[in-house]
Amino acid sequence: MKKVLCVLLGTMLVFLCAASLAEEAIRVAIGSQFSTLDPGLNTEVVNNYVISHIYAGMFTKDEDNNPVNDLCADYTISDDGLVYTFKIRDDAVWSDGVPVTANDFVYSYLRALSYGADNAWAVYDMVTYVAGAKQYNEKALEAGEDFDCTKEDHSGVGFKALDDKTLEITLSTPLPYLTKLMAANVWLPVREDFAPQHASLWAYEAGYPASGPFMLTWCSESEGATLTKNPSYVNADSVTLSDIEYVVMTDAAAQDMAFRSGEIDIAMDPTSETAMTYQGTDNLWLMPQCSNYFLAINSGSTGPEWAKNVNLRRALALAIDRNAVVDVLGGALLYPPLYGYVPTGVAGVEGDFRAEADAQGIAYDYDPDQAKALLAAEGYDESNPLHITYKYSNNGVHGDVATMLQAMWQAVGLSVDFDAVEAGVFYDQLDAGDFEISRYGYTTSDDAKQYLDLWTTNMQVVAAVDDPVFNQKVKDAGNLTDMTAYYTALHDAEDYLYKENCYVIPLFNYSNPVLVKSGVSGYRSLGGTVNFNTVVIE
Repeated sequence: MKKVLCVLLGTMLVFLCAASLAEEAIRVAIGSQFSTLDPGLNTEVVNNYVISHIYAGMFTKDEDNNPVNDLCADYTISDDGLVYTFKIRDDAVWSDGVPVTANDFVYSYLRALSYGADNAWAVYDMVTYVAGAKQYNEKALEAGEDFDCTKEDHSGVGFKALDDKTLEITLSTPLPYLTKLMAANVWLPVREDFAPQHASLWAYEAGYPASGPFMLTWCSESEGATLTKNPSYVNADSVTLSDIEYVVMTDAAAQDMAFRSGEIDIAMDPTSETAMTYQGTDNLWLMPQCSNYFLAINSGSTGPEWAKNVNLRRALALAIDRNAVVDVLGGALLYPPLYGYVPTGVAGVEGDFRAEADAQGIAYDYDPDQAKALLAAEGYDESNPLHITYKYSNNGVHGDVATMLQAMWQAVGLSVDFDAVEAGVFYDQLDAGDFEISRYGYTTSDDAKQYLDLWTTNMQVVAAVDDPVFNQKVKDAGNLTDMTAYYTALHDAEDYLYKENCYVIPLFNYSNPVLVKSGVSGYRSLGGTVNFNTVVIE
């Protein structure tokens, strides 16, 4: 009898411990409001805080940036590398119990291709690499709102549901990192009965079926969002949190105060000064990212006349002391200086792409005298200064960076005005070509080509860089199957973009210092995206 009682008590203790883990919740401060929660449209990091937790795709990533099966049971690749066949797990269901099918993926992909011009960036890889996708996308863009992807013939597009649990993707050209791409937003499935083709506001409305570890139970795009554990997720047993509450705090100082007072458990965007006070403690998490912080110059049709002059672009680059910028922000530990466009952390010919390029020499190190000489050669000096307007979003470290850049540019004789805008509309304005020179950041961990694709003409809504030679260099690289030749060609394209033409000005690798409450553990960076599935609170 005593033995039976002990067993029962032990069993109850196990259940109580499991229940305790399942009831854990965290409160997370984020630095800007949401601009969309539609995975077919999103290209911004802040939206990923929610999207990556409520959607699951064929693959996710591990902490070393390798693809890991999620809803995918297994897959095969044809000998020519063009046909991928994926089997969906039998236990993959939406949060309302409806099975996830291959048709869900096909609908989601066709929806993304026919959404409209707003998601041209998001579908770039689909359009570029999937057989028939470019023609289908062009037809949809021409038809506009009248185009119905549920009725339009898509037999020529390389997305097919062979049966309920089998998805086939046919490429037009080999793509070695396809499974990595399929962990990203636009490759995630959405439900046809909840996600209309040409709309995205539904994604803010709580209660629609989720395929990932959490469900959206409340959302205000300017205030925050609450996520609740999805017991139907295929890997629900590994999810330790019951809820994640995101709170929008655009003022970094407010995040600092909220963290100190215990109002929040995690501050995603604290001030660098506060972050450094926690250096060496368990309260500072330097979240690893493949991310660059750089300046984009609008030399396209909507840009100013000065931006079309390569010597003036070079002068702006040479006037910047990256080390001084980094020191003010908190040091190279948080913000390593970046002397090329593609950041550290992605593959190259034999090792790291950035390290390989830097070994060949630095293009634009700090040289204010040379900057003045270039300006003078174009007719500008302190008595006749070049006037420029610098755009940045008024959250995070961007204001500090703007102030330092202004001082450095003024020191060589430029006149600098600021255009500070709300974070929620910042990238919309950049996409529309509404800037002269602006801060920019891009995060992706799949391949160096993705960073270069960003500035090809077709990738941009309104092209700030519109250079046919650069477009061709990137395209030619994508057609190479030998990986040494491929990465060598990408190095050449980067040299053309930055060293030869200075269309962009790299500043630093944009790491993300995060403040974490004592006793909170299990947070991770999966392919550069924050993940709280396995968080435990002691």
